[in-house]
Order: sequence, then C-alpha cells, then structure tokens
Amino acid sequence: MNLRKINMFIVIGMLAVFLAHAIGGSLILAGAQSRMWVKTAARALEVLIGLHIIITTILTIQSLRARRLSGAGYFRDNIEFWTRRISGFVILIPLMMHILIFSQPEGVDVVRLQVFTTGRLISQILLVAAIALHVLTNIRPALISFGVKGGKAVKIDLMFILSVLLLLFAAAFAIFYVRWMNF
Repeated sequence: MNLRKINMFIVIGMLAVFLAHAIGGSLILAGAQSRMWVKTAARALEVLIGLHIIITTILTIQSLRARRLSGAGYFRDNIEFWTRRISGFVILIPLMMHILIFSQPEGVDVVRLQVFTTGRLISQILLVAAIALHVLTNIRPALISFGVKGGKAVKIDLMFILSVLLLLFAAAFAIFYVRWMNF
C-alpha cells in the first residue's frame, strides 16, 4: 500500500475522531455534558494528526523533487496543491493554542480555565476557520483518491454538512466565552 492510500485512511480516522471530539467538546462548552471520552478522542487525534503531518511532508518533498527534476514549476497551475499544503500548516498555530487553552491535568473531569479572553476566543474561531479551509480544499482530491465518480454532488453535500458542523463548533466557543464573561 502506498503512502497516499495510508494517508487517506488516516484522514478518515482523523475526521471521525475530530467529529467525536468536536461534538463532545461543544457539548461540554455549552454546559451539556461531562468530559468522558472527549479527552481520549483528543489524544487519538493528536497521534493521527502527527502521522498525517509526517506523511504529507514526505509526499510534499517527493513532489518538490519531481518538480525540480522536471525543470518546470508551474506554480500558478499548482496553486490548489499549495493552498492545501499551506492551509494544513495554518491550522497548527490555533491548534497549539487550543491544546494549551483546554488541556487539563490528569484526573480532572471539569473544564476549568485560568482565563478565557477575547484573544482566546478569536484563536478558537480561527482554528475552526482554518480547519474549514483545509478540509474544503481537500474534499475533491479525497473523493478522487477513493474513486468517487461524479463527486460534485457529494462534494457539495459534504461542504454543507461540514459548514453546519463548523458553525455549531464556533457557536460553542462563543457560548462558552459568554458564559465565562458572565461569571
């Protein structure tokens, strides 16, 4: 099995675990659920993200080598490729902020933060936006890699579902922020 196929299975796992983590985390932030499995999903997501970064870095290096050997860069023609790569790296900064903001010591089941400022809220909204950009720019290549024919309708459906979910996740951060400011 080649790296691209392995990466696609990792991506599927990432999406499933991300949705579980984000839905559970959103319910926690809105005050509707305890932490139960959200922390476990977060740790699994960290591992999958690490593997995804390693594999996509290897694939990017291979692409750059092929470009150098061919002698033709065609940057403008490959702008979508670079958008996918750069948008993945854009996620890392607000993701690190997310980990720092929401990490809790072992054995603590209640989300307790030192401060949830406007800056932290903005960083989390940026995380949601960065994930949206990265996923939306990668839907078409993912469908192609799975051999989905007539992917336009599937892409539109996935974009709609993702947009609704990401809106709910961003709203959960906003609700938590409002709740935090009212204490």
